[in-house]
Amino acid sequence: MLNSGAMKKSLAFFAGVCLLTAGCGSGGSPVKLSEEPISFVSNPAAAESDALIPASTSAVPDPIPEWVGGFANPLLAAVSNEKPVFQDDFSRYRGWLNEMSGVDGRLYADLQDDMLLLELPERTKESFAYNPKISVKNFVLTLDLRFYHGQPKDTVRFQFDHASGQQISFEFSNNRSWKFHWGTADDLHSISGIYEHFPPEHIPVTIIMDGTNCAVYLNDEPLAYSDECREGPTPSSKAWTTTLRLLRGSARAVIVNFDNLKLWDLDAVSH
Repeated sequence: MLNSGAMKKSLAFFAGVCLLTAGCGSGGSPVKLSEEPISFVSNPAAAESDALIPASTSAVPDPIPEWVGGFANPLLAAVSNEKPVFQDDFSRYRGWLNEMSGVDGRLYADLQDDMLLLELPERTKESFAYNPKISVKNFVLTLDLRFYHGQPKDTVRFQFDHASGQQISFEFSNNRSWKFHWGTADDLHSISGIYEHFPPEHIPVTIIMDGTNCAVYLNDEPLAYSDECREGPTPSSKAWTTTLRLLRGSARAVIVNFDNLKLWDLDAVSH
């Protein structure tokens, strides 16, 4: 049930509920913001196979290399006393849109209980949310995520398309496994591992990108990293450069929510 701070439901959300419950009676169809599908690389609502995923992955190095702390810690310290360029507690609508594979056009992303709710109806491969306000070159991004159902293979992907043919993605599955992919179609890299989590608590996620370096922190501890995750900070001007994606791992409908999002633009912070 929505609280008083959540966005009033529009016909667009009603359409989303219809999808999740497999229809709204005969003749029902989603209400869209646009009749024209948006292009995301090849198709914004494409199946997960369109993502750049290596055929194999490597285990994360142990112990964590010293350069990771040398890269991330000064940046985290620099933003700790700075106001984010964008933050969202999801108590009101601030420009988030939602797309689903098999559904043309865009829907308003759903806010519920002061969180961003991302739904994946049955028979739908992928659903993602995006907001042009979080597409910047060099940044620190923090947020909390929580899986709503207990299906172990359900997966959240943070995907960054920073140049044509170049992609970075971090995947967290409900079975506590994670993967970090980066590179181009001709030169793909991937590492994977296991993370600690105690459901139903939210999972604090921090993503840092500066220059060619990337790092992901989970529960305030370094998890995944690369000092050559991209050729340079050249993100696309497209609105969906940064997407929060939900991938199916089971036959049932899937729900995940996000909260407490903050974004710092490192080009505007002294470090």
